[in-house]
Amino acid sequence: MSYQMPPLIWLRAFEASARLGNFTNASRELLLTPAAVSYQVRALEHHLGYPLFERAHRSLILTRLGHTYLPNVSKAFSDLSISTMSVFGTRDRRPVRFRCANSFGHFIMIPRWKVFKERYPDIDLQMISASWSETLDTETLGLDIRFGDGRWQDGTVEFLFNEPIIPVCHPDLILQNVDNPLEQISHAPRLDIMGVIDTWENFFNQHNITGGARDLGLQVDQSVSALELAAQGLGHCLVLKSYAQPYLNSGQLVKSCSISIQSQNSHYIVYSGLRENLPIEAQIFCDWLGEELTS
Repeated sequence: MSYQMPPLIWLRAFEASARLGNFTNASRELLLTPAAVSYQVRALEHHLGYPLFERAHRSLILTRLGHTYLPNVSKAFSDLSISTMSVFGTRDRRPVRFRCANSFGHFIMIPRWKVFKERYPDIDLQMISASWSETLDTETLGLDIRFGDGRWQDGTVEFLFNEPIIPVCHPDLILQNVDNPLEQISHAPRLDIMGVIDTWENFFNQHNITGGARDLGLQVDQSVSALELAAQGLGHCLVLKSYAQPYLNSGQLVKSCSISIQSQNSHYIVYSGLRENLPIEAQIFCDWLGEELTS
C-alpha cells in the first residue's frame, strides 16, 4: 500500500510550529534551527499547494486550511506516540517483556498479575502468548517461559517447577467401576493434547493398561482448549494439576480417578546471557515468579 502523504519531518515541523506558536519555540523542541523548521514548513506548503500559516512578526497564524489540517496531523502523531509507548515503554520505564504458552498465561500468570502489581507497582509487565516454544529472539523478548525437558541451547535455562499430571472429566462422566478406574478410562472418550510427551498412552503404559477403542477422539494444541471441551462433557482430559485446579474448584470438572503421574517435563524460564546482566526489573520478576510457583 502506498500512503499518499508528505514526509513525516515536514508534518512534525508543521505540528510543532502550530502548537507552539512560532518557529523558534518549535526549533527548541525539535532540536533544529528556526531556519530549518521554517524550511520544512515551506516545503510542506509547496508539496500541498496551499499555505498553512500567515506569517506575522514573531508569530504564526493558521490559515483556514491549516486549521482544518492540524487536528488530523496532531492525532496521527498522538496515536503513534501512544502505540510506541504501549509496545516498547518509555525510556525511563521499560516493561518486563516475557513470552509464555497460552495455557500458562491463562492459568498461572493472569491469576497472579494483581499480586505482582500490588507488590511491585512501579514494574510494568508485558505478556506475549504463544502456542509452541520457539527459539528465543533476544531482540524482542527478554524472558521466555517454556515447558519441556530444559535442554535448550539458545539461552540460560532456569528451572521453575514440576508438577503432577491428573485425569479430569465432567461430573456426568464420573467412573462407576472404582476398583479398576484406568481400565474404564481406557475405553471412555478421551481428549488428546498434541505435542505433549505426557500422553494417555504413557499414562496407561505406566500402569500396564492397554488403551481400548474410543467412541470420540478430539485433538487440540492447548491445555485450556482440552479443559473447555472436558467441561462440556466431551471426554476425559489429562492435564497439569495447576491448570485443572480452577475447574475442580468451581465444580465444572472432577478428578477421573485418584491416580496421577509426575510430568516428564517441567516449566523453565529462558533468557539471554547471565542473570546478573538482566535489567533489575527482570531479575525481580524472575525471583518473584520462582517464589510464587514453589510456595
